[in-house]
Amino acid sequence: MLFNSAAFLLFLPVVLVLYVASPVGYRHWLLLAASYFFYMCWRPEYILIIIAMTLVDYWSGILMEQAGSKRKKLLYLCISLGIDLGMLFWFKYAMFAGETLNELFIWTDAPWRLNIWYILLPVGISFHTFQSLSYVIDVYQGRVKAERDLGFFALYIAYFPQLMAGPIERKSELIPQLRAQGLATAEDVRYGINKILLGFLKKVVIADSLAPFVDKFYETPQAWNGTAHYFALVLFGMQIFCDFSGYTDIAIGAARLMGVKLTENFNRPFRSLSVNEYWQRWHITLGTWVRDYLFVPLMYARPQRFAVNVLITFIAIGIWHGANWNFLLFGLVHGVATILQYHYGKISWLPQLTSLPGRFVRWFFTLQILLISGVFFRASTTHDAFAILGKLAAIRSFDPTSILAVMSKPQLAHVAIVLLLLAGTIALNRSLKFRHNRAYMVGMLTVIFLFGQSGGDHFIYFQF
Repeated sequence: MLFNSAAFLLFLPVVLVLYVASPVGYRHWLLLAASYFFYMCWRPEYILIIIAMTLVDYWSGILMEQAGSKRKKLLYLCISLGIDLGMLFWFKYAMFAGETLNELFIWTDAPWRLNIWYILLPVGISFHTFQSLSYVIDVYQGRVKAERDLGFFALYIAYFPQLMAGPIERKSELIPQLRAQGLATAEDVRYGINKILLGFLKKVVIADSLAPFVDKFYETPQAWNGTAHYFALVLFGMQIFCDFSGYTDIAIGAARLMGVKLTENFNRPFRSLSVNEYWQRWHITLGTWVRDYLFVPLMYARPQRFAVNVLITFIAIGIWHGANWNFLLFGLVHGVATILQYHYGKISWLPQLTSLPGRFVRWFFTLQILLISGVFFRASTTHDAFAILGKLAAIRSFDPTSILAVMSKPQLAHVAIVLLLLAGTIALNRSLKFRHNRAYMVGMLTVIFLFGQSGGDHFIYFQF
């Protein structure tokens, strides 16, 4: 069940009505049943993965808290991490690992070959796995108490607004709100409806309008020159931002209609002056997760190996997104850029670019890194990615002819109009005065109906 589907537009109001009508002590069970149903609409059998992870981590948390020694506590943590990461590896990375080993065997003329099982990736497995991992690690480190109520813990793992693609929530932030089982205030309802409308505008008006044009560039990368591919990079940057932040807006809005405040996952990421700042503004809950549970422990263990620790962290971010070389290279580019930008700031005799023109230079170069690294994120193969990079490196002048071969002038005008609508909507949305204006909400709804793409694609981050 996709957020941008008629089924969800029926599902959400039904759940809200039942939630309000249910006795306070049973509301979390209703939400748990709704969340499991929501996930089972995709593949019913894969709900067993979520249930298994829930039971393992629920009991691991309790056993760690009851453990009489650090050794036992560590044992229970390792069991939990082993099972969680084992399931994630099997469903997401085993096929890639097997194919890579077979390629290595062929390259070295080794006689061995592995039989590859082609496994359908469970939707959102990286998200709910990381959410569950944060819980057991926090219990082990004494940051939070183990949750004793299985119902609330199961709902924490499977809460349907953020189950498929985040935000990745911590136990200390989400479970107390779920336990309150309160009702949304009038302010919550206004905010939630506004967020949902903004999310739909981003997804069905912007992202789904741009998707066909981006697809054309990447389906036949050899057919286009460097100018066209740079234009495609810009379009893809807009597409993926509107697609992912649109999902997050709908998730936050849906949760707020139940009185639950999810973490904001975006803060104008393309205004970043460095790649490191970008990961504090883009997919914020993933950035804080890898900082707290990977980078900080690495720096604590080996503080002198800053560059290595940064590379490990960003490569982990890359392969979190997907099991192929493109995502590894995507993370590597961000890691190298972070190291270079960090050391540049440490060299006193270099201009530090703190003035307004200097900040513009930093923003411009950071934006180019983000756009160019997007080639690895979007290209179908590593070969295609490097072919596109070669085209970009060969740019000598602006040549719009290949752009017009993909997009007619009316289509370009359509894209320009919807982008202006998005910019205006986001600007007005930051104003409390407009955010609660009914005419403004009706205006957003009108734009969605006039410019929205029916039968749109799934959200890009669902594949992760």
